[in-house]
Amino acid sequence: MNAIIKNIDRFNKVLGVVLALLIMVMSAVIFYQVFSRFVLKDSLRWSEELARYLMVWSVFIGSALAIRKRDLISVDAIKELLSERAKVVLTVFVYVVSIVFLSVLVNYGFVLMGNIVQQTSPAMNISMGWAYAAIPVGAIFMIMNCVAVIMETIMKPKEGDEQ
Repeated sequence: MNAIIKNIDRFNKVLGVVLALLIMVMSAVIFYQVFSRFVLKDSLRWSEELARYLMVWSVFIGSALAIRKRDLISVDAIKELLSERAKVVLTVFVYVVSIVFLSVLVNYGFVLMGNIVQQTSPAMNISMGWAYAAIPVGAIFMIMNCVAVIMETIMKPKEGDEQ
């Protein structure tokens, strides 16, 4: 199981680089749009659309990375009242429920993508399938990281045990 977690973490490093590139490109496009509009007095038709699609992809990839780092917002009041064993059970339960939800998101995301793939975006004239692909692909990345968190939670040594 450690090998699986290590491979997921390696993949997440690649996702982190992709996320950084998406955000850099999005920032550059938005900066150029503002520069073009106010300095050159010429508005770009495609920049807002590209920035929107990059933002959607960034949110899904960033959410997957946040799941792995356990950085998503949560309410810990009840969890803090539980014993260590109950905390493990609750954590595993929450991530299993998340996997079920994300599996539905993957399924319907691919259905939606299939239905919209023939439509083109208004400004860039690319298939809308590229924009909507962020839903199932991002959900797959999130499932992968939920599995890693579950495995890590189950394998976590009890306090006082040496590794």
